[in-house]
Amino acid sequence: MAAVSTDRLKEVVQLLWEGVYEASFRGKSRGRFAITREQLRVALKVERLHTSTVRALQDRALRKGLVIIDLDDLFACVETNVVRGYRRPPADLFTRLCDQYVKATEDEADASDEEIEEDDDDA
Repeated sequence: MAAVSTDRLKEVVQLLWEGVYEASFRGKSRGRFAITREQLRVALKVERLHTSTVRALQDRALRKGLVIIDLDDLFACVETNVVRGYRRPPADLFTRLCDQYVKATEDEADASDEEIEEDDDDA
C-alpha cells in the first residue's frame, strides 16, 4: 500500500488544528479533543493506520503547534502552548526521586539475584 502523501498529511493537520480544535462542541468554544483511530483512518483515507503514518502526522502537527498523543484506541490532541505550560518538578526533587527509584530498582534486582542463587542451592 502506498504511503500517505505529504499533501494529505498537511490537509489532515489543518483539519485537526483549524477545524476541530477551533470548533465549538461539547460545551467548549475551542480546545483539546480526542479522536478515535477510526476517525483518523477515515481522515487520512487509509485502510490501515501504520506507525510510520502516525509518526509523520505527529511530526507535521507538532511543527504547526499541535501535539497528537497516540493512546492506542484514541488520539489526544492539544496545542503545544498548553503542554509547555504544564508544571515542571524542581530539579532537586526530580534528582532525589530519580536516585530513590534507581536505588529501589537496584535493590529489587539484588533480591531477584539472591532468589536465583537460593534456587540453585536447592538443586
